[in-house]
Amino acid sequence: MAFDRLFEVDSIGKCKLKNRIVMAPMGNINMADPVGRPMDKMIEYFIERAKGGAGLLITGLVPVSYGIDPTVSEDNDTTYFPRIDGTSRTRLSGWRDLTAGVKPHGSKIFIQLTAGLGRVGSPEVALKGKMLKSSSINRNFYVPQLPHLPFSDRKIRKIVKSFGQCAANAKMSGFDGVQLHGHEGYLMDQLTSDPWNRRKLGRYRNKFQFGIDVVREIKRRCGEDYPIMYRLDLTQALQESYGDKIFQKRFRGKERSIEEGLQFCKVLYEAGVDAFDVDKGCYDNWFWPHPPAYFDDAIYVEEIAGRLKEFFRKEDINAKVIAVGKMGKPEWAEKVLENEWADFVMLGRPLLADPYWPRKVKEGRVREIVHCIGDHEGCIESFKMGGHPCCSVNPYAGFEESKKLTPAETIKKVAIIGAGPAGCEAAITAHKRGHDVTLFEKNDHIGGQLHIGSKMVIKHDVKRYLDNLAYQVDLLREDGLKVEFNTEVYSADLKGKFDVIICCNGLKVELPPIEGMDSVRYQEARDFLLNDMTLPDDVKKVLVVGGGIIGCELAYSLAYEKGIKVTIVGRNNALMPDTVQTNRAQMLWMMMGKGSPSGKGGNMLNEAIEVYNASELVKFSEGKAHLRVNRARDDPYSPWKPLIPDNVVNPFEKSLDPTNIEEYVIDAEYVIFAIGGTPDNALYYELLRENTANEVYSAGDSKDFGRVWDAVTGANEVARSI
Repeated sequence: MAFDRLFEVDSIGKCKLKNRIVMAPMGNINMADPVGRPMDKMIEYFIERAKGGAGLLITGLVPVSYGIDPTVSEDNDTTYFPRIDGTSRTRLSGWRDLTAGVKPHGSKIFIQLTAGLGRVGSPEVALKGKMLKSSSINRNFYVPQLPHLPFSDRKIRKIVKSFGQCAANAKMSGFDGVQLHGHEGYLMDQLTSDPWNRRKLGRYRNKFQFGIDVVREIKRRCGEDYPIMYRLDLTQALQESYGDKIFQKRFRGKERSIEEGLQFCKVLYEAGVDAFDVDKGCYDNWFWPHPPAYFDDAIYVEEIAGRLKEFFRKEDINAKVIAVGKMGKPEWAEKVLENEWADFVMLGRPLLADPYWPRKVKEGRVREIVHCIGDHEGCIESFKMGGHPCCSVNPYAGFEESKKLTPAETIKKVAIIGAGPAGCEAAITAHKRGHDVTLFEKNDHIGGQLHIGSKMVIKHDVKRYLDNLAYQVDLLREDGLKVEFNTEVYSADLKGKFDVIICCNGLKVELPPIEGMDSVRYQEARDFLLNDMTLPDDVKKVLVVGGGIIGCELAYSLAYEKGIKVTIVGRNNALMPDTVQTNRAQMLWMMMGKGSPSGKGGNMLNEAIEVYNASELVKFSEGKAHLRVNRARDDPYSPWKPLIPDNVVNPFEKSLDPTNIEEYVIDAEYVIFAIGGTPDNALYYELLRENTANEVYSAGDSKDFGRVWDAVTGANEVARSI
C-alpha cells in the first residue's frame, strides 16, 4: 500500500511541515530539573523522534499557573513539570538546547501550554494545608471529599497574562508555535465547559471567554502570524459513556455537547487559532482520550475529527484539523487523510513504541514497526509511580540519553531460554551487539504469556505486536541469530557450551487447594485460553475465580465472544487493583454493559457481569460454590473512580471490617481459575549451583512475576551489559 497522503507537505498557519504526521503531546513528567529546566533526558527524547521523521513534535504539558494553582508545585516550590514561565534564563537555556537539537532533522516543534490541573491535580497539597482551586466549587477527582474553590476573575486574568509571557518565552527559545492544552478536564477545560464552570457572575461566566482571552493574549505578545493549535475535547461524552441515570446523578446532567464544541471551535478560530486537535472524553471516562488496547483502531476519528472538518467546510473556516485516537496502523492513518476526515494525523504512543514509525512507513518497512500494545504501563502508570515517560515495548523510550546499543567488546556465546517478550528482547539486543546468540523455546512460537493472552479478541494490539516481534526475529535469523523451537533445555544440555545464559522461561501456576474441587469441572485460565476458550456444550454459566486483570479480561471475553453468563469472585474490594486507570476504567465500563470495543452501542453486553468482590471462595459442592462475602464491599462498577497509589494516605478511606460477612451459595457449572503465578526459577538456581556458565542471569517472569515493561526493560539491561 502506498502512503502518499501521509508524506505530503502542509502548513499550520505560517509554519510549513514536511509531512502530515504530528507527535502528540505526552506529559514530560520528571524530565526537567527541580526548577523546570529540561534535562538531557527530555532533549534526547525529542531529538530521537525528530530523527524518526515526524513533521511536527509537541511537548508535554507545561503549566503557566505557578503560584496560582497549587497542584502544579511540590514541596519547596519544586515541580515535576518543565517550566517556561517568568523570565528565568536558567530555564530558557534548556529549551533552547531542545529546539536546537530537533530542527536539524527537519521537524518543527510546538510547546504545549496548560492553565494547570485544577480538580484533576494531586490532592496531596490539600492534605498539607493548601486550598485547592478550580473554575467553580468542584470535587477533587482522586479524593472527592476534598473541595476545590473557584478562582477569582483576577487570578484567572493573571493566568491569561502568564500564557502570553510563556508563549513569548517559547518563541524566543526557538519554538515554532504553541499548542493550548484545553481538553480532558484539565483546568483550561474546567474553565470553558459545562461540567465544571457554573460561574454566575463576572467575565468568565461565559464559558468561551477564557479560551478567547488566552488566544488573543498570545497573539498580542507573539504576533498574529505565530501559530496556535488548540487541543479540545469536542465533547466530554459523559452521557454517552454512562447513560442518563448516572449522567444526571454523578455529573449534574451537564457536559459540552458536540454541537457546542463545534461552535466553540468557530469562536476560537475567529480569535486566531490556526489548527485544532480534537478528541473526546475527560478524566471521568479516561478511556476515551487515552484509548486502551481493547478499543478498535481509529476509534472515534470519523465521529470527532471528521465532524469538525465537515463543519469547517460548511462554515468556510480555513483552520486545520488534526485527528487523534489509535492510528498506529499506517493503513488507518492514510485512510483518515484519504477520506478527508482530517488534515493531519497525530500519533502519541506509536511514537513512544517506535520513534522511527514515519521513516519506516516512508521507506516501505511497515512490517518492521514496533507496535504499541496499549497497556499504558510505561506512558501513564509510570507517572503515578513517580517515574517519567517510558514504554513497555521500547526499553529506550525516556532513556535515550543513557541507554545506548553499543558493539560488544568481547564476543560471547549466549544462550537464552524462553522466547517470550523478555527472551526475544534479550536475543535481539545481544545479537545486534555482535554476540553469538542461540534462543531456545519449548513451543513452536514466540510470545510466552502474551501469546496466550492474544487468543482473546480484545487483545488485538498484543497480537499485532507479536506479529512484528516474530518478523524481527525472522530477519535476525537470516543475519545469524539461531532459534531452536520445540526445544526444552536442561542444565546438562548447556554445561560448558555457553559463556552467558539468560533464563527467560516464564512462570508457573499452582491452583489453590479448595475443598470439593473434585465435585466441579474446572481449568486454569492459561490452559483454557490455549484451548481456544473451548467449553463443554452443556455449559451456560462460568465462574471465574480471580478479580485481577486476567480474570476480568477472560470473564468479559467469555461474555462478549461466546454469550456465556459469567460470575467473578475476587478477594480484593476493587477489581483489577494493580491495573492502569484508563485500562481498568474501560474494562469496567464494558463489563457493566455500558460500552464495547467498537465504542458503539450495538455490541455491548446485554447484562453486567456479576461480581462478588471482597469475597472468599470457601469450598465447592456438586456444581455449587460457597462464598464468604463482605457486606460493606464497594460497588465494583465505578469506572469514573480512580484508585489512589499505596504510598498516598487517603484519610477518608475506610477499611472493611473482615468480620462483617455473609455466606452465599452460587452456581459453578464450570470454574476457571484466573490467578497470578510465581517465577519458574528452578532452572536458574540449578544453573548457578552447577556453575553451568561464567555468567547466568534471569529476566522476565522467571525472575519476578510482573508486566511486559518489567520483562522487556530487565532483559534489555542484561543484554546491553554482557
